[in-house]
Amino acid sequence: MTTHLWQSDWAAPLLTHLLQSTAFVVAAWLLTLVFRRYPARIRFWVWMGASLKFMVPFAVLTDLGARWAKPQPVHTALYTMIEEFSQPLGQAGPNVSGHVLSTQARQIGDWLPWILAAVWLCGFLFMLVRWLRQWRNARRMVIEASPLNEGRVLDALRHAEANAEMSKPIPIVVTQRAVEPGIFGVFHQRLLWPAGLSEHLDEKQIRAIVAHELEHVRRRDNLVSAVHSAVEALFWFHPAVYWMRAKMNDERERACDESVLAGHAQPDKYAESILKVCTFCLEAPSACVAGISGSDLKARVVRILNHRSGTSLTLGRRLCLAAVALFAIALPIGFGVVHGQANRTADSNAPDAAAHLDLPKFDVASIKPGQSGQGPSLLQFTPDGTTIKNLPLQFLLREAFGVEDDRIVGAPSWVKSNRYDIEAKVAPEDAPKLDKLKADERRAMMLPLLVERFNLKYHHETRELPMYALVVAKGGPKLAAAKPEPSDDHPQPPFDGRPPKGIDTRGRMMMSPGRIESSATTVDMLVHPLAAYLGRSVVDKTQLTGRYDYTLQWTPDNAPPPMMGGPGGPGAPAHTDSTSDVQVSLFTAIQEQLGLKLEAEKGSVDVIVIDHIDLPSAN
Repeated sequence: MTTHLWQSDWAAPLLTHLLQSTAFVVAAWLLTLVFRRYPARIRFWVWMGASLKFMVPFAVLTDLGARWAKPQPVHTALYTMIEEFSQPLGQAGPNVSGHVLSTQARQIGDWLPWILAAVWLCGFLFMLVRWLRQWRNARRMVIEASPLNEGRVLDALRHAEANAEMSKPIPIVVTQRAVEPGIFGVFHQRLLWPAGLSEHLDEKQIRAIVAHELEHVRRRDNLVSAVHSAVEALFWFHPAVYWMRAKMNDERERACDESVLAGHAQPDKYAESILKVCTFCLEAPSACVAGISGSDLKARVVRILNHRSGTSLTLGRRLCLAAVALFAIALPIGFGVVHGQANRTADSNAPDAAAHLDLPKFDVASIKPGQSGQGPSLLQFTPDGTTIKNLPLQFLLREAFGVEDDRIVGAPSWVKSNRYDIEAKVAPEDAPKLDKLKADERRAMMLPLLVERFNLKYHHETRELPMYALVVAKGGPKLAAAKPEPSDDHPQPPFDGRPPKGIDTRGRMMMSPGRIESSATTVDMLVHPLAAYLGRSVVDKTQLTGRYDYTLQWTPDNAPPPMMGGPGGPGAPAHTDSTSDVQVSLFTAIQEQLGLKLEAEKGSVDVIVIDHIDLPSAN
């Protein structure tokens, strides 16, 4: 169940993003230790960069870099390390055992993503509602406050604005609530000042407090706080986002203190003013208001009195810090370029890109929506083309590429759900060529149609995936040799499964839930329906080359079987008699009934990565 969850389409990229973001937070923390003797604004923006990393997955930057890549084989140790770090966790996955999950475990595994999504949504809504309530309370307090049009506080604010060369004045509102002074608003900001506070402060103290608040305006601290609040709401389950909030608040207030002291404020007066504000005000401002408190008060006062504003950042160190920031962005983009070069080189050498250039192309093709799972399905090769009835696009992709579902990644969900009826025909002069083509070549003719009508874009990658090897079990095979082939007067219809290139396609295989019935088929033909049921590739290592008649029965899971059938391919009449009450897994049935065995293993395989695909264009 756990393996099934980690290998789902959404879990692996999410876990990879969380791992990368956590590593980024650790790197940011180490960087702040390096710059601990330097101005606080540097450390603040390092933490802010770590916060923004949660909003920007490396995969976005990697994809951007891949779009700039040119075909060029590149493979270095650094490339290998980055590729391993960027690979979704579901691809590396835990070791696969041969144990078959029970039906109950699979049901839990199917429901677990929805349960986790519901838990996340509840946490997200809680964080969002809490932030909205704080913002509403702060806004109500500002609306109920009275504008201040004269006095020492207004004069101090205008003086600070002139020194900061700010063109737009900040209005002041006075509240009767005993809250700390603070800046409210993101774009239209106002200074909230508690009534009666100025009576406890002298001129220099008022100017120091006002200069501190104006520094919040210059730094856009409320906007930065709102961005991090969004990170907290989306990743409320990650403890690092709360730790970063505390670090950012501390460095924010320290940066404002350093700016006020750099403006020639007297340290003792400034420290005294902060203590008086904390003594006068009974409550801190809302989380949506940038106030004067927000960090360790004792350490802060000591730091102010000692006037420890940090060592000035030299030009060389500024360039070094800028290089680190640039490297954090350029690294995933550069990986995307290198990765794209390798993939596009593989594209140019891929069988589907070159080996089938001489195949006939469909001259006309009609594509219509299917019946969404209702009614029969069909894949049939006609003398002048191909007929497809009510089949999902995912089926057509794996037919065109000749691979299993687990080797097609990156496709949107509608590819598996939307079904289509397709009638494709070649030009009359190309029809005789179809008789000379093998089954896999007929299926490969679908690829140019998908590229043209569905705007399909893809590339190849080599990935290590879990798979199964079909081998002969101890005791030998229990397969019965096929009966003699029918005469030429009554030939068997061709099997439209997906055997490898060069395999004869005579014989048929009928399927229903929990049952596969073979009539004169090869073992190569068995691996494809097995892969469809198991959800991963199956490799034939039996070395059995004959044709066999057999019936394989097992207790199916709730998941529907693959859409395959008898003569004519998927959707053809299939055997529906599955009345056995014996609870037997597919793995056990293969070993006991066929004398074969499925062994879990891993292997490097060619994977088709879907970069882009659209709904079909009009006929």
